[in-house]
Amino acid sequence: MTVPATSGERSDAWLVWAGTSLTALLLFFSFGPVGHPFCAFIALVPAALVAARNPDWKTWRRAGWVTGWVLWIGLLIWLRHVYPPLGWIGLVLLTAYCALYHFLWLLALRWLFPACNDAGLPARLLALLGLAGAWGLLEWTRSTFATGFGWLPFSASQVGNPVMLSLCAWVGPIGLSIVLVLFNLGFARWIVRLIAFYREENMRGPVGPTAWLHRLTPELYLGLLPVALAFLAVLLNADTKPFGTKDVRAGIVQTDFNPNAKWDSARLQDHIETIGRLTFAAASQKPDFILWPEAALPLSLESEGYLQRLTSLAKAVDTPLVIGAIDHRGAGYANGVAIITTEGLQKPVYAKRHLVPFGEYVPFADFLPLRKVVPIDEDCIAGTSASLLPLTTRRGDTFMAGALICYEDVFPELAREHALAGANLLIVITNDAWYGREAGAYQHVAHSILAAASTHLPMLRCGNAGWSGTIDPFGRATPLTEQGSIYFRGGKTAAAVQVVPGARQTFWVRHGDWAVGLGGVFCALAYVWRRRKSSAGV
Repeated sequence: MTVPATSGERSDAWLVWAGTSLTALLLFFSFGPVGHPFCAFIALVPAALVAARNPDWKTWRRAGWVTGWVLWIGLLIWLRHVYPPLGWIGLVLLTAYCALYHFLWLLALRWLFPACNDAGLPARLLALLGLAGAWGLLEWTRSTFATGFGWLPFSASQVGNPVMLSLCAWVGPIGLSIVLVLFNLGFARWIVRLIAFYREENMRGPVGPTAWLHRLTPELYLGLLPVALAFLAVLLNADTKPFGTKDVRAGIVQTDFNPNAKWDSARLQDHIETIGRLTFAAASQKPDFILWPEAALPLSLESEGYLQRLTSLAKAVDTPLVIGAIDHRGAGYANGVAIITTEGLQKPVYAKRHLVPFGEYVPFADFLPLRKVVPIDEDCIAGTSASLLPLTTRRGDTFMAGALICYEDVFPELAREHALAGANLLIVITNDAWYGREAGAYQHVAHSILAAASTHLPMLRCGNAGWSGTIDPFGRATPLTEQGSIYFRGGKTAAAVQVVPGARQTFWVRHGDWAVGLGGVFCALAYVWRRRKSSAGV
């Protein structure tokens, strides 16, 4: 015999679905290009308020999984453009994978947050720090496990907020995510405390003059503390021009080639002529060098004819070329960045270190009936070092550039390795044409902004299609556009970036993801506290 659900159970189920759905919706609108950074400060509050009511576990699990999966489908819907039908398969599988981490955190929230209702202040603060630390650990795991997919950490919501971005120099991108979660939880605890206060007031009648003390919520102040420190960091890093600053101007060639047609040999001559014409356009304002996008042409640096053509082009425009190129190595090839001057190919050639699974190689290729998205028979071979590229401006100033190719800017530790090696500038070349003309390119550049803000290194970015432009050391981005759109074909000179040779490395560059480790300690302590509370029957 089935027992009908009571009205209270139905009400709780409705609240669970409403709370987790609203959290998913606010998370979606936290990210660009349609969202706003402010949404991230309240995105987790609805789910936390419902979790505080100690809802039914089965309903919570079901709602948490479904709403999380729908959230990630909405964020990554552009994946369907990537080499269909593989893109549709990736959309289903990858969104389910990302939703798993969202789901696990919601389980932790349901387990820990209600226990704060009758706990003392130290325990409540520990629970909030543990939940924030758990979010950081899950983001770190997602960015490292099985080569990692660190796309859209919570911190990416703040790319339009220079105040919060200032924290990246201290705690890194994942540390900023932890800060945002901590603020959300503190805000939610303040609301829970206010509700309890007014209920008590209604039951007992008017309260005394010291009743306001009961409204104070130390958890809220804990969440506000990092935000206050962010304003302090902005003051400490006032936008002044340090001594020895050098202006660097780059020409950007945005080819806007169809990512599949680029490999069509029948179109090669047309593509060669197009990229040459765009290079001349980019050189018209006499930049210090000209950037080409990732694997700009399907030709290898081993080709003498190709190298001669590149050298002749560099001579004709009287400007060095920094190009995305294919560099054959052994039985495979490297996805590289090379410098071509009037004297020819310069060494070293940077080789991409973090490869894209199924894009540049197929994991378990002997067992899976799949092929790479990039139509080259050989597998891509990963680079092994953060090779810096020496670049000289028209005024004779030489500086070292750290290159990141495509998806590499999603992994901030690669930018950190460049900074540790002595880079003065970061360069990102990519091919965002795979994403279609939707949110993918905007989401991708968010990672570049986080890398620049974390290392305090200026960045130049060039894509085949999508977001090209400059990012200053504080994460303020200036895109190249045409008729208001980032999607165009053209050769332009980007705004100057300011390079400071020998600039002091940020705290995060020197110490890495220390905030993730600290968050893990709080997570472990919160786990122990909650287990003991459960053992005590509370």
